This record gives sequence, C-alpha cells and structure tokens, in this order.
Amino acid sequence: MNPSKIIQGLMRLDNLSADNLYNLITFDLSNGINYFDISDIYMNGEAEIKLGQVFKKHPDLREKMYIQTKCGIVKDGDATYYDLSYEHIVNSVENSLKRMNIDYIDALLLHRPDIFLNAGEVAQAFAFLSQQGKVKKFGVSNFPHEMMKYLYDNTNIPIDINQLQLGLGHMNLIREVFNVNMDNNDGVEHTGELFFYMKRYGITLQCWSPYQVGFFGGSIFNNDSMKEVSLYCDELANKYKVSKCAIATAFLLKLDDEHIQVITGSTNPEHVKESVDGTKINLTKAEWYTLYKKAGNFLP
Repeated sequence: MNPSKIIQGLMRLDNLSADNLYNLITFDLSNGINYFDISDIYMNGEAEIKLGQVFKKHPDLREKMYIQTKCGIVKDGDATYYDLSYEHIVNSVENSLKRMNIDYIDALLLHRPDIFLNAGEVAQAFAFLSQQGKVKKFGVSNFPHEMMKYLYDNTNIPIDINQLQLGLGHMNLIREVFNVNMDNNDGVEHTGELFFYMKRYGITLQCWSPYQVGFFGGSIFNNDSMKEVSLYCDELANKYKVSKCAIATAFLLKLDDEHIQVITGSTNPEHVKESVDGTKINLTKAEWYTLYKKAGNFLP
C-alpha cells in the first residue's frame, strides 16, 4: 500500500460520533486518502478511543488504512511536559494499541523534542517495538536538525518522517534558505537548514496546519495579513478550475515529488476533497515563487 500524498488528520473529533468518523474514513478511502494521523494526546486519548470504536465495528477497514500515531506529550493536572524515555514510549504504544483496537501501528512519531532525550533509550524502545511487530516505521514531529542527527547517528532504525508546520502562512522552514547571508531577520537561521537535511536523507516532510497563519492564527484565506496571497490563489484557482485550498496544497507538494505529504485537519468532506484536488495541480515555478512572495516573504 503506497501512502497517500494527503493525510487525514484526526485531532478534531470532538463533534464526530463513531458513525460519523466511519463515514469520513470511507469518504477518504474512496477519494484516495489512505493515511490517517492521530496522537495519544488528542482529546486526552479520546480520539484514539473513537477510532477504536470504528475498528471494533468495522475491522475490515484496518488493512486499508495507514495508521500513524504520536507520543511524548504528557498532561498531568496543570503540568504539561515531554517524555521520550524508553518506558514512556513503550507504554504509550501499548495504550494506543488498546485504545484503537489494533495489533500494530504503521508509523510512530515522537511528538515533541524532550530536552532529556537519550538516543540509547529511544533506540532500545524502537528496537523492542519493531521486534514485537507493534510498529512498522518510526519518525518524529517538530524536531530540529541536530536532534534528528543525534538520533540518526545513534540508532540503527531509520527516522523516516518529520512532521512540521509548513504552509503559505508559516514559511519559517524554507524562508531562511532564500535569505542566506542577507542582513535581515529572514536570514537568521532558525532550523539549521532542516529542509535540506531531510531532502539529503530522504526523510518525508509532513506539513501540519498547512492553511493556518502562524501558530493557529486563523485561515490564510480570510486573514487581513494574507489578502494578496488569497487574491492570487483565487486567480490560480480560476485558471486550474479548483479551489484556493487546492492551490495552497499544490504549493506545498511542488517542493518534492516523493517525500512530502500534506495533513488536512478538516473533517468536512467537501474541504478534504479540496485538498485532494491539489494533488492534481502542477504549479509552474513562476506561480510558486509568486505565491511565496505574495504571502509576504522577501525574495532577494
């Protein structure tokens, strides 16, 4: 099963019943989406439980779906912290499997960087879970360059994925590439050339919140600061006979033919379909760079 370019995010399941979630999954599958992203922290485990209710009622769905979950964020009363110890990783997977009523996870991501991370413990946890057949593939989310390299150099199991925020409203990951050696804030290195580090090693970039301004600052399509890019998305949408969302999706997919996926957090089938439509559009280089500049980014 080849993983789809569009990933169905399952963070916002609050207003969906198990039956509604089943309908969303079948809609996704019928539209070419077979990759589903969830986390043990979403709705404090309730999101995984809801997905587990679907699998309990429709076990035949499991082999049609690529299931990815994440671990490492802990909420304990008023305290929130990160834990990527051997014990926490293994226990999290065991609990996720129980909640989702499944025997294995296709991909496990370490959700956020733990400053106390020990590569030896992570390697031990990954090796154990792999040998037990409980996890097929491993990755990270929101990890910086050096931390990925630290894991890469100290584990025998490849880190295949890094899930990062990237979209027209959040371009930090690639903005610094264009502004190297420039006397401006855009030239300040924030990611350690993470984008090209991942390209070098064939690590898949999964773009989360691709249609958000900044860190959950609202949609790029109705934010006053994004008027220019929204108007240009309209122009391109008319040209390609798709939605603005499809254009914003095509913008990201243009970055890499093989190692990029876009996560849609919408559970509205109509909006999900708009993301899928973006996989059919091949923007020109001129259109891509124009979108980049109209999103408020400086190009020397």
